[in-house]
Parts: sequence; C-alpha cells; structure tokens
Amino acid sequence: MHLILSIAGLDFSGLEGLIIILFILGIALVVIEMVMPGIGAAGILGIISLIAGVILAAQVVSFTVLILIILVVLLIITGMLVWLYKSAVKGGRVSRLLMLKTQTSREEGYSSTSVTEDLVGLEGITTTVLRPAGTGDFQGRKLDVVTDGEFIPKGTPIRITQVEAFRIVVEKREDKSSD
Repeated sequence: MHLILSIAGLDFSGLEGLIIILFILGIALVVIEMVMPGIGAAGILGIISLIAGVILAAQVVSFTVLILIILVVLLIITGMLVWLYKSAVKGGRVSRLLMLKTQTSREEGYSSTSVTEDLVGLEGITTTVLRPAGTGDFQGRKLDVVTDGEFIPKGTPIRITQVEAFRIVVEKREDKSSD
C-alpha cells in the first residue's frame, strides 16, 4: 500500500497510512455486507474498522477535517446503498440475477389447484353435518364443501353452486317429486 501511495506522489507513512487503510477496508467490508448479507461479520468488522479509523484520525487531523472525513465516508456508503437499491429494483442488475423471469400459467399446464369449475351444478348428498363446512358425496367422489352459512343435516341432497379454488359452495337441493 505504501508503494502505491508513494508512486501516486503521496507520502503516507505510519499512522496516516494506517488510517487510510482502515477507512478503505471499512468501506469495502460494509459494501460487501450490503451486497452479500449473511451473518453480519463483514459489516461488523467494517464498522469497527471505520470507527478505529475515525479514532486514529482524531489524533492526527483537526476537528473540521475529521467531520469532513466522516461525511465523505457516509456519502460513499449512502451512494453504495442507492446503487444497490437501484440494481435490486425491477430491471436492475441484481434483480435480473435474483428474480424469476418466466411465469407459470394454467394454459401451460401449471396450477396450484385442481381444475374444479366443472363441478358447478353437480348434485350429491351430505355425508356429514354442514355447519357450514363438512363433506359431501358427489357420484362416489367425496369433497369438502361449505354452505353460505346455513345448517344442513347429514343425508340431505345438495347441489354445488360455486367453486373458488379450494372452496366449494353448496346449497340444499329442493326435491320436486314431493308435489
């Protein structure tokens, strides 16, 4: 590090070089923690390094220069946070790495529920009491069903009126043969 600073025409030997190394290391570790969050070790070590750099810089520079150094470090970290946010939102570099680009649709054969729209109008009989949820038998197929709030005793004829994903709504069927 001293060689690089000497080539650049800067002479930071001793405490000044250590302060610069601590600031660079601290900023780098905080940025690493922002990009790859984990246990927090990089972030904690980065903050400790920045605090140590500020404490050492307080011994070498004036108070106004120290405040300026702290502001520059905070601006750099804020800039990195803004950059990370912009690359994480829709269309950014990080979002392209983390977000799924393809969609699964029912037309392509993907569905989280079985297709049950064809059940509407199907008639059956309650195998349990519906208060308002229970079980119905529809042509040998047992289904979990609900009513719109009414109580229906076991063995009552029912009809499916509505299907919403896993919710199958039934109503009591009125027999027309009792006229």
